[in-house]
Amino acid sequence: MFAARFDPSQVQTTSEPVKNFKLASKPVIPLKRGKEPDHESGSESEGEGGSGSEVEDVERDEEKQTAQVDSTQAPMDVDSQDADPRGENDIDAYSSRNASVDSPGKAPLSDKHSGLLSRFQKTLSIQQNLKPSELVNSEDETMESSEQHDLVPIPQPAVVKSTQLTVEAASAVSKSAAWLHTQKVQYNNSMIKPFASYKTELSEKLLANITAKFSQNTFPIQTILLDTVLPKLRFAQSVSKRHYPRRVGDILVNASTGSGKTLAYSIPVVQSLSKRTVNRLRCLIVVPTKILIHQVFETMTKLSQGTSLVTGISKLENSLRDEHKKFQNQEPDILIITPGRLVDHLQLNSFDLKNLKFLILDEADRLLNQSFQNWCSVIMNMLKADKNEAAPVSVIKMVFSATLTTNTEKLHNLELNRPTLFMMDSVKLYHLPKHLQEYNVQIPTAKSFAKPLFMLQLITAHSEANLRILIFVRSNEASLRLATLLQLMVSKKALGSKNDFQVTSINSNNTKSLNNKLIKHFAATEPGKKGLKVLVATDLMSRGIDIDNVTHVINYDLPVSSQQYVHRCGRTARAQAHGVAFNLLVGKGEQKFWSDHIDSDLSRDVDGCHVKSYDEVDTLKDILVISEEVEEEYRESLAELKSASDS
Repeated sequence: MFAARFDPSQVQTTSEPVKNFKLASKPVIPLKRGKEPDHESGSESEGEGGSGSEVEDVERDEEKQTAQVDSTQAPMDVDSQDADPRGENDIDAYSSRNASVDSPGKAPLSDKHSGLLSRFQKTLSIQQNLKPSELVNSEDETMESSEQHDLVPIPQPAVVKSTQLTVEAASAVSKSAAWLHTQKVQYNNSMIKPFASYKTELSEKLLANITAKFSQNTFPIQTILLDTVLPKLRFAQSVSKRHYPRRVGDILVNASTGSGKTLAYSIPVVQSLSKRTVNRLRCLIVVPTKILIHQVFETMTKLSQGTSLVTGISKLENSLRDEHKKFQNQEPDILIITPGRLVDHLQLNSFDLKNLKFLILDEADRLLNQSFQNWCSVIMNMLKADKNEAAPVSVIKMVFSATLTTNTEKLHNLELNRPTLFMMDSVKLYHLPKHLQEYNVQIPTAKSFAKPLFMLQLITAHSEANLRILIFVRSNEASLRLATLLQLMVSKKALGSKNDFQVTSINSNNTKSLNNKLIKHFAATEPGKKGLKVLVATDLMSRGIDIDNVTHVINYDLPVSSQQYVHRCGRTARAQAHGVAFNLLVGKGEQKFWSDHIDSDLSRDVDGCHVKSYDEVDTLKDILVISEEVEEEYRESLAELKSASDS
């Protein structure tokens, strides 16, 4: 019942000959030790079967030694070797071993295991009868019989195209619909007419105000707008006084800076509203900056003089509560406002848009690029609610910009109604004024450290004249540093200039009132005095600043785009006047950027000014030549500037 204990004294050494060859062919594995009972039963069985267990141990040791001899020496039975080359005797030993393990005694295999073993032995016998060459040939035939294919894509079923557009595709189509029904009208700089030729289209008071306070002749954009819009307005008003804006359609204008856009949209508005009887908000002019508010207000006031039209403004400096009470007591006919303040008044119900006829966006690209409390959606929703009309709402939308956006998604938000696009006759994006002369000053990279000095020599080359020079830099910090450095060098008379000149800077460190004073001082012309005025500013001064006597613009730092370049250079050569723009280009990198990303988008009149190099002008040929004395003074000024900034 229990396995016998091992007695080392009964173990035979391996030197004795093996007597039982029968055991070698079929070794017997010792029985598995079963679970031992308690100590009392174990002691009794140990006493009763001690002699029998010792005999079993001796036989088991002999069987182990015989198995070791069989594993190390060649088999003694040659016939068994030939009949069993793959170790059939080992299989029998394995089966007998399993039988001895599964049961305490030497019981035979169960039916389940004997069936598995017989099938396994039959498989081995079949493999023994096959030769190795036959095995290889059968494998090759199997490989050859299988069909060979190249590596090609798996055929796919045909794609079933839906007749309905996806949400993204439908959105893209709707966003591009801003240009689908747009009528394009082109004009050129030769389209100039006297205002007197519009005496049948304009009232006598309005025509007198134009010729007395503005000009005798029109600008090209004014000519094309008046010729196109005025007849439509007169006919539409004669047919329907309530819904005439819907018949006229919307207006998009892409015109260069200083081309007279403000007067171009102000004349039709004053002419159309001059016959109204009750004060109601009928024209809303949205501008991006406070400075532009005053310029448009001044133009509207001069044009409406002698009429009963009321022009109002709204700006952040005024109290919102006071403006709310003012507009509730009396609505202006024309309101000039920034988008943020407009949303505030609409939320307070200071006025409604029920009677609105004109919605004008000046500097539209800047307005549409900035959300301003999502002002565009607020206005369009308020228009639909107040007018209670289905789209298109009966309002004439006039969109003006020197660089009108080509992003149709932004224009699509305005829900344009049969728009007409007025643009310069050119294949390029932007058009520069005819009398703007541009010069490129190419500075070698090795001399880039003296860039402020070169600009100072450029300024002093015109120090005898009565000039207004506007210098553009890329950041507020650069504006402060450059203005301070120029002031130090001017105070030292570094270049030996006969007349001193004042250099001022417009930056965010100054208060708004101080910046306004500096701008007014820069633009003011004192009678009997001639001098040079220099103003250093960032791109905040590139839009909406109407200073007529800016003679020179210097791009100390190149703008980031051709659009910004147009706005910078538009500060000079305004209203058919002459102007000069200098571009300081350092190294081949900036020269390539100028030609590839700025000049490639610009068009100029054939009979107008074209870009020149600075060395083509006699007075500018030596601006890049620096003497040792001047360079030493320049380095001293740099050291003073550094010490002042550190302190």
